[in-house]
Amino acid sequence: MMRLLFIRHAQTTANHEGRWQGHTDTPLSTLGQQQARCLAEGLFTAFKEQGVQPGVIYSSPLGRAQATSAAIATAFSLPIKTLADLSEYHVGVFSARTWPELEAEHPAVARRFAAERDWNAVPEAETLQSRERRASAVVEYLLATHGAGDTVLCVTHGGFLQYLLSAVLDTRRIWGVRPHNTAIFEFELTPEGHAETRESPAGLSTYRCRILRFNDTQHLAGLADLKAGEAD
Repeated sequence: MMRLLFIRHAQTTANHEGRWQGHTDTPLSTLGQQQARCLAEGLFTAFKEQGVQPGVIYSSPLGRAQATSAAIATAFSLPIKTLADLSEYHVGVFSARTWPELEAEHPAVARRFAAERDWNAVPEAETLQSRERRASAVVEYLLATHGAGDTVLCVTHGGFLQYLLSAVLDTRRIWGVRPHNTAIFEFELTPEGHAETRESPAGLSTYRCRILRFNDTQHLAGLADLKAGEAD
C-alpha cells in the first residue's frame, strides 16, 4: 500500500500573533523554526527504524510550507516538488488581520461570520465548494501518480487540511478538526481500496485503508517546556 502523509506547516509569526493568513505569507517564528527541525528529525528517525525512504515531498508554494518542507528535504536529501493545490484557501478580507482588527475594519462581515461561520459570505474568500474540489483533486492526483510501496509526504495548511482529510477518508461531509503546527496525518491506502464502499465486503474491511497517525505531534515533545507565547 502507499503511505500518504499530510503535514501542517510549523508556527509562523502570524500564528503567534493570532492573525488570519490564507495566502498572506509570513515567516516561521523562532518556535516554528525549532518545530520544523524537530519534525524533520522525528520523521527521519521513525522512517530509518522502519527501513522506509520517502520518495517525494510535495509542498504548498506558500513560504511557511516551503520552509517546513525544506527542513524535511534536507533530512532526507530529497528535492521539494511544489504543488499549487496544496495552498491554504484564500480568506479574503480576513487576510493578515487579527479578530479585533477585522471587527474594526469590516464590522458587518465580522458580525455575520461570528453568527453564521459562513465563509461563502466573506468577500474575496475561496468558496467552500472550491476548497472541496481542490482537495479531492489532490488526493486523486496522488493516487494516480504513486503506487504500492511509495511513501509520499505533503506539507500543507491547517484550514485546507480539513478538506484533504475529508477527501482521503471519503466522508459524506467536512469534519472540523484543529490541526496543530507540524501535525502529521498518516494513511495507508491504494486506489482500489479508496474506491471501495460499505456496500461490499472489501469496503467493510479495516485492512484495506488504514489511519496510522492523526494530528500527531510526538516529535515536539522536546519543546514541551518552550512556551508558545515567548517573543519570537
